[in-house]
Amino acid sequence: MTTPASDGLAFAFRRHGGGAWTLPGLVANETVPPDAAALLSVAVERAAAGLVAGTRGAGKTTALGALLWELPAATRTVVIEDTPELPVRALQRRDRDVQALRVGTGDEAVLSPTAALRTALRLGEGALVVGEVRGAEAATLYEAMRVGAHGSAVLGTIHGDGGDAVCERVVSDLGVPESSFGATDLVVTLSVEGDGRRVSRIEEVRTTGDGTRFEPLYELADGRLEGTGTVARGNSALVAALARSDESYADLLTTLDEREAHLRELASADRTRPADVAAAYERRSVDR
Repeated sequence: MTTPASDGLAFAFRRHGGGAWTLPGLVANETVPPDAAALLSVAVERAAAGLVAGTRGAGKTTALGALLWELPAATRTVVIEDTPELPVRALQRRDRDVQALRVGTGDEAVLSPTAALRTALRLGEGALVVGEVRGAEAATLYEAMRVGAHGSAVLGTIHGDGGDAVCERVVSDLGVPESSFGATDLVVTLSVEGDGRRVSRIEEVRTTGDGTRFEPLYELADGRLEGTGTVARGNSALVAALARSDESYADLLTTLDEREAHLRELASADRTRPADVAAAYERRSVDR
């Protein structure tokens, strides 16, 4: 290591891995256990609005990229990023209908984040993915979520350690009304644990007359992510909302059990690469 040759401009280079992560891959490397992964899988598949939170370097973008494979294959998806990091090309190679919108805030930016969001919303129904929620675009995003302007999943990453910290950032720092933030269904928090990164909490968002609160569905216990019992006891508002009109809460629990078994099987058999996962999910859809 030597002294910099100049005190002028500096550049930071971020090295990306050679392949795209999938949810079974995160199960295999113990970032998230199979039962919690099953909940995330079904939530994304059934159009939940979720934020992936954590501190810098916690693995938020990796986790969000893995969740994109859980969207139904036919879902049109718009990905909005200023620095391309999500696996758009990998998804497109698997015949996913994914369109990337590059945004920026400088004088030469083609689209501002807010303009990109409005453009995506005009395209109609489909999943909306925001690489990082951090500026004025948050108000547009949450207003669209609040009035139900999007008919599929809305996902993004945000800095914050847990639901309360995320709500504080969105409401106080980004100026989104708390009533609009209530359109968020769940917050998934990642943290750095030892030499690795893992999901440390999954919370559902509940809106009451007294404001917004967070109900933990999974949280760390003795270093492991475990269910709090809210889902199993039939008390999860998120699970109840995910049930279709012809399904009961118990039916959804059965679906979660089946999804857990499938993710566990893929992880155990080392079928975690995008090609393997896409083929397995296609077979699952045909067999359903």
